[in-house]
Amino acid sequence: MHYILVIVVAVLGAFESVMKKQYNIKTERPNAFAFSCVANLAALLFFCISAGFKLEFNVSAVPYSICFGLCCAACYIGVLTAIGCGSLAITNLIISYSLIVPTIYGIVFLGDSIGVVGYVGIILLFISILLLNLNGEKVKFSFKWVIAIIIAFFGNGMCSTIQKMQQLKFDGAYKNEFMIIAYAIAVIILLVAALLRGGFGDIKLGLAFGTLSGVANGAVNYLVMILTGTIANAILFPTISAGGIVISFFVAVLLYKEKLTKLQHLGYIAGIAAVVLLNL
Repeated sequence: MHYILVIVVAVLGAFESVMKKQYNIKTERPNAFAFSCVANLAALLFFCISAGFKLEFNVSAVPYSICFGLCCAACYIGVLTAIGCGSLAITNLIISYSLIVPTIYGIVFLGDSIGVVGYVGIILLFISILLLNLNGEKVKFSFKWVIAIIIAFFGNGMCSTIQKMQQLKFDGAYKNEFMIIAYAIAVIILLVAALLRGGFGDIKLGLAFGTLSGVANGAVNYLVMILTGTIANAILFPTISAGGIVISFFVAVLLYKEKLTKLQHLGYIAGIAAVVLLNL
């Protein structure tokens, strides 16, 4: 049952990405910060509804929410800034590698053990991500890009790590309350960023695609918090990432008719192999 939920998480993650892509395709004036603000607000409402609006806040859990909200907003702003002043492919590559943060946390601090086969799976996953992002692009690194990508990398990696820490601390309780406060903080920060960057652009499309993306993101985070209590970090996050790679392959080829290079095909094969090895 737990691995069915892992598949669901990977599918929802792919759906979230499709909504982001559709927004950029359909709107003439995309505003990434406004889109992210709407998505986080929708995710916040998802957790309110999932709790039936029956919430029980614990003051001790608030610091975890604050840390998650700050990391979430930092990740969004870091990614969007890095994309705006540097390579999209390299930015996505490094963000994908941020899964190593919760993985290392699990191995070092929680005593997660995955064995030789598991480590080979993780290595194959990193190779897969690298091959998928190789496109012969000449990359120039600016100081602004380096700072932005560092913020995004640790922001994204720490979000998953903080979720695990909170669920362990409170024995799986306060999932909804934890995420509601976290998303509220992220919404406020992203709202300010959106206004500073020129408003909300095409608000109609932003609301439509942003809401769907946010609901998917909320569902992903809810399921991840359930799974962190049953599957070791060293297995969970690489498996989700590798599963997402496989699903993205079919989305790219079947939905968007993308033509992939031989190296990218090898990357997807490595991703499939990583999924298999991580679950042996």
